[in-house]
Amino acid sequence: MSLAGATSCRAAAQLPFPRPTFIQPNVRFWVDVFTTYSVRDFAIVDRDKVSRVYEVYKLPGYGIPTREDVDWINAYLRTKYGDILERLAAGHQPETNDERRVAEMFKGESLSAYSLAAENFRVQEGLRERFREGLVRSRYYRPTMERIFRQWGLPPELVTLAQVESGFQSHAKSSAGACGIWQFTRATGCKYMTISRHHDDRLNPIRETEAAAELLRSNYDQLGDWALAITAYNYGTGGIARAADLYAGDYSTMIERYQGPHFGFAVKNYYAEFLAAVDVYEHEETYFPGIKYDVASIEANDTESEPDDDAPPRHSRRSHRARHHGAVHHHHHLHKA
Repeated sequence: MSLAGATSCRAAAQLPFPRPTFIQPNVRFWVDVFTTYSVRDFAIVDRDKVSRVYEVYKLPGYGIPTREDVDWINAYLRTKYGDILERLAAGHQPETNDERRVAEMFKGESLSAYSLAAENFRVQEGLRERFREGLVRSRYYRPTMERIFRQWGLPPELVTLAQVESGFQSHAKSSAGACGIWQFTRATGCKYMTISRHHDDRLNPIRETEAAAELLRSNYDQLGDWALAITAYNYGTGGIARAADLYAGDYSTMIERYQGPHFGFAVKNYYAEFLAAVDVYEHEETYFPGIKYDVASIEANDTESEPDDDAPPRHSRRSHRARHHGAVHHHHHLHKA
């Protein structure tokens, strides 16, 4: 860990990023995704309450699962828990261990809650190996990025957002054309950088970091709250400004109630993922023992991806960690002007 990282670790309690009570279970879930669940672990959860983890299915074997593996796991878990929830919704007493465990999760709720939950599954793959790679790779970039962010009057810990965006892969690329460590689309990037047929600042780590700092600074100056400003990096400043205005600028209420276009899972979880990434970075040796001895020699690889079901295809993108497809969900963030 760099000196700046060690300092931020000691000052964690003074970080400027708000932590509403409702978000803490979500943060814990993403810490698990980043540090506990491997690429062969698949958690089936409730989309609107990710702390409700029905099961973490571990695929036997080694290596990155195939497309067929992913499709099979997705169908298996959805069918299994769909059947359980529908049986409980019909008023049947839980009989199996799985049914009793699920019934306990819904204690005190009406039978209709089971039916609603049956339509709200999400299967999330673990990211432990890829997240660790990103932490190691970040050592190339963090000192310079933190200096740039300080110059813009930003908390240096905000650089951790690049871990959520791309895992610090300088040549990360999405099918929608978002590029670089900070995953700017061409439309947004053109406002802050030179992007032409022959030159693309999105692939220059210093220029793209300056652009990200300028955008985040502008978001914060306009929205006045880091939870909103960081979410706006994902959803777009204008969209978050309009959504927040409906709820007097209250992030928690906005996340809970806003039903605007494309305001789906990726947007609602973006800030929680950032907070989780900050927690892991500040305690990386606890989560990844021995990581301080790793040699930062991981090469960045371009990654193609496909659109998010919560976002319009031409703006959708996924991070470096989404290396295979299927109905199981990985990281994918919307980044609109």
